[in-house]
Amino acid sequence: MDVLAWVALVVSWLQVVLVVKFVFIVLRVLKQTRRLAEMSRDAAIALAHNLSDAEAFAELELLAAQLPRATAGLPDGAAAARPNVSSVSPGLGGRRP
Repeated sequence: MDVLAWVALVVSWLQVVLVVKFVFIVLRVLKQTRRLAEMSRDAAIALAHNLSDAEAFAELELLAAQLPRATAGLPDGAAAARPNVSSVSPGLGGRRP
C-alpha cells in the first residue's frame, strides 16, 4: 500500500508540472496575441493619421490635374523620339539607326 501511495504522489506531481507547463504556454500565446493587437492598433492609428491630411490630398489632386498638360509635348512612343546626336561608336560610322 505504501508503494502505491508513493507512485500516486509522483504521478500527481508530474501532472501538476504538466499543467503548469501548459499554463505557461497559454500565457506566452496570450502575450504574443496582445503584442500583435498592439501592433495592429498602432498601425491603424498611423494609417488613420496619414489619411486624415486632406490638404495633402488636395495638393496631390492639383498635381495630378497638371499631368496631361505637362506630358502633352512628349513623343508618343520610343519610335517617335529620334536621337539628336549621331552614334559615338566607330562601328556605326556616325549613322543614325
